[in-house]
Amino acid sequence: MNSPGKLFRTLAITFGLLSLTVLSTQTSKAQAIQYDSENDWVLTVTGQLPVFIVASEHQDFNSDGSDQFATRVMSGFNPANITFTVEAPEMNGLNVKGIFQINHHLQGPSIQNEGLFEGRVADIQISGNFGIINIGKGFGIFNSSSIADAGSGMGVGRFVGPDGANATLGRIGSGYTYANFNPRVTYTTPDLRGFSLKAGLINPEKPSGAPSQQIQTATPRLEAQANYNLDLNSGKIDLWLGGMVQDVEVVSADYNYDISGWDLGARLTAAGLRFTGAYSETQGVGADGLIGISLTGTGLDQAEVEASQWYGEATYALKDLTLGLSYGEGSQDAVTTVLGGSPDITNKLLMMFTRYKVTNNLTLLGEIQDFSSDSQNNYQAMIIGMQLNF
Repeated sequence: MNSPGKLFRTLAITFGLLSLTVLSTQTSKAQAIQYDSENDWVLTVTGQLPVFIVASEHQDFNSDGSDQFATRVMSGFNPANITFTVEAPEMNGLNVKGIFQINHHLQGPSIQNEGLFEGRVADIQISGNFGIINIGKGFGIFNSSSIADAGSGMGVGRFVGPDGANATLGRIGSGYTYANFNPRVTYTTPDLRGFSLKAGLINPEKPSGAPSQQIQTATPRLEAQANYNLDLNSGKIDLWLGGMVQDVEVVSADYNYDISGWDLGARLTAAGLRFTGAYSETQGVGADGLIGISLTGTGLDQAEVEASQWYGEATYALKDLTLGLSYGEGSQDAVTTVLGGSPDITNKLLMMFTRYKVTNNLTLLGEIQDFSSDSQNNYQAMIIGMQLNF
């Protein structure tokens, strides 16, 4: 690495050590805005507005083989969002809600008015003694507990290139497969002495790489996850086990394959300490952890590919100060089919992160990263930002 690179790494380490004494990983609780009507309808508004300054060095990125440096103002893993929840009066033992979320992305250089807004959630939720039914568009099930990590969950995590736009990848491809926001129908059981099960029919992904009429996905993707929450004398533990399966038929090649996977994990919280470990294996989803698409080719290139994701994370909270360290990998084995081929790929992401809860609504965030990959330029980054919760 050249001398500017060495300087950058020195600054990153210095920034990290300083931030570990100043910032915190304590997540602010949203202060909901609520309106109760005279006929017992309730409107609740919540939201998050995260903004980050990201300074990064990307190795061998320029056309002449030199490193590229960049300082950008950008979104994190979660873009800015506002959520409206409309709750009807309880009737016949049923609680009915309509949930709508609008998201806004901070764009990269020279992209000011393209794809700025999206709607991730448009959901009807029906709950009662029987459990919870969700009908509409919302977050998926597979790997959803793994995604609730403290590091990238409120921060930046992996991003693609110095001019990365839209939301970042968090630990997608270096710890878990993304659950994504899709139209779906799900059912969640009531809490059964700490045990709960969530299952659903998810709109299937049509892998990229061929026109839609050449790919048939006749049935929804089935996803399910079981969680067991145990209260201990000194803390809590959450255990989970999940899976998914979806059929893909490539009509033009007379070829069928499955997108499938399983995952397990645990999260232990005790006396200010929190430890998370998660592991998953997939088929038809590559090392980048994105169902149906690939950052290095097409979704059809990933037919039959076998991949794994894992990460471990530890945090320590002291009032408003919590320190965090996280490491994870995503990898796939090379495979070739009549639809294409995928190489061996391994992604590795090391993060130190901090959060400082300035008020009940405002959190300062700090993060340093070291990322290496067989499919993306290696980079180091130092990040500072803030998030407004309401």
